[in-house]
Amino acid sequence: MFGMKYSQLLRENRRLGESLAAAASPRYRVALLSNTTMAQATELVEYALREGGVNASVEIGGFDSIVQESARLADVDLVVIAWELASMIDGFHYRAAAMDEAELEGVLAKFRQEVSVAFAQLAATPLVVVNTVSALPFSQASLRDDVLDRFCARANALLRELAPRHCVLLDIDKVYAGLSIERSIDRRLFRTSRSLYTLDFLAAWADRLRPCAMSATGRAKKALVFDCDNTLWKGVLGEDGFDGIEMSPDTPDGRIFAEVQALALGLQRSGVLLALNTKNNPDDIDEVLSRHPAMQLRPDTLAGRRVNWTDKVANLRSLAEAWNIGLDSIVFVDDSSLEVDLVRRMLPEVTVVQVPDRLDEYPALMARTATLFFQLSASREDARKTAMYREEAERKALQETATDLDAYVRSLGLALSVHENPAELVPRIAQMSQKTNQFNLTTRRYTEADIARMLADGMHRVLAIGVADRFGDYGISGLCIVRDDRDRATSTIDTFLLSCRVLGRRVEQAFIGWLAETLRRDGIARIEASYVRTPKNAQVADFFDRVGFPTVSRSDDCHAYAVNLPAPRLPAPDLLPVTTPGNPGAASKAAPMAGASA
Repeated sequence: MFGMKYSQLLRENRRLGESLAAAASPRYRVALLSNTTMAQATELVEYALREGGVNASVEIGGFDSIVQESARLADVDLVVIAWELASMIDGFHYRAAAMDEAELEGVLAKFRQEVSVAFAQLAATPLVVVNTVSALPFSQASLRDDVLDRFCARANALLRELAPRHCVLLDIDKVYAGLSIERSIDRRLFRTSRSLYTLDFLAAWADRLRPCAMSATGRAKKALVFDCDNTLWKGVLGEDGFDGIEMSPDTPDGRIFAEVQALALGLQRSGVLLALNTKNNPDDIDEVLSRHPAMQLRPDTLAGRRVNWTDKVANLRSLAEAWNIGLDSIVFVDDSSLEVDLVRRMLPEVTVVQVPDRLDEYPALMARTATLFFQLSASREDARKTAMYREEAERKALQETATDLDAYVRSLGLALSVHENPAELVPRIAQMSQKTNQFNLTTRRYTEADIARMLADGMHRVLAIGVADRFGDYGISGLCIVRDDRDRATSTIDTFLLSCRVLGRRVEQAFIGWLAETLRRDGIARIEASYVRTPKNAQVADFFDRVGFPTVSRSDDCHAYAVNLPAPRLPAPDLLPVTTPGNPGAASKAAPMAGASA
């Protein structure tokens, strides 16, 4: 966005909007609310989100009407709120120094009331992003904390106290730090039109909104793939040798690569898949991974390795296939202009990052790249992600020796656990709804606040599906949200999704059989369901047909189904052992879950 003229950005924004609309990308409604003028932010936020693949449509509220506007935004996907310090009351940025403590307390009390009311009125909004309050535009010359600094500290503490679970606080001081106050603030415009921010500031601020929207719409990246030579270390292993490559924090250049490796390791521990894609001798790379004292990425931190002389495009395709993720979920880092250009041309879905010519810029570039992996929700499964993929490799080795699928499934010793309305699993449930694309019948995205409301409304069953076998625990790997209409004795499957890790193992059939029997026992006589087409879920277009649901209606974009219970064509309820932690009476067949995780 930087370096682009505003008129050029407007044209590109329209082009992106038309492209996303042509691809039938779901519309994502965004509302911007502020107590200062931010009219030009509309196009900048649209462009930032559309560039991330989100079909954003942005509207801006009236000047200084945050509370009033927040009352009318029931059908908006994202609300962004910018409370500007200078407009807490008219002229607060220069009047605060002359106020006594009681007057300052009055301004803070007014702010508390506005925040409380706005958050209450946005309780049903899936996602709310709120700027922190900053004194920097007006107090950066002060040698000590002044009254504005102290007021902001209290205001931000109040925001942290009142923020609901579906709210993200965006640290606006980091935007100022990235640009400088001089590039961020237009004092002349502020005096004449109450418009404080420059276009550069609004562009940088919009960039910070993008990861939130990408996560909420299932577009966060999942895998980070590195070349090795001059990418994870300085030097060429085949020429410089084991002792000649640099990645130690004890040398100036080595420190740069040590920082990049540490950042990658932090991402891996938060659930990002790490892999290598390098043209090298496999034995040489094995030695570095296992024995080099400065190497931070070890074999057990990598979810995949493609160390060969095959082209890197084929290797990236191979990794995506092995992980069962889309190429658009991968970020690839390489130093070679030739390799970078090849991947960009052959695999435009992959996000490609080139190591900069100035090595000192490399860590900052990777820190910005890390925002592509931002997740609104974190879960225990994230920390085990790499181990789960290694366990999956053992399962595939077993599959190669099995005579057929049934024999393979029996040899795995699969078992399910179904957790009904589990408050402790809300982060994982929301995360799955935001990330799962391929086996997802309706692809509805939910935040933690959405899930929490379903747990409390008495109309929904939120069912988290755990899977385990003799190789280990897959963790919570599936989600089904069912809405009950007791008056009609009908349940509707709002959401059914499974992680790619458990597909092809009868899990989906076993769960549907268990669900139908459980609903029948609860007095439900009819189940309604649907498949809603997206660009990524074609593999489940006929799922309900395959498990015995009769079709009610069918179009290119939506298939509707309904089945009356009991239904002999549905899978058997005891196809796999199922336990229901916390509700053992509902279990179809008692079987302990090996290493079940909450």
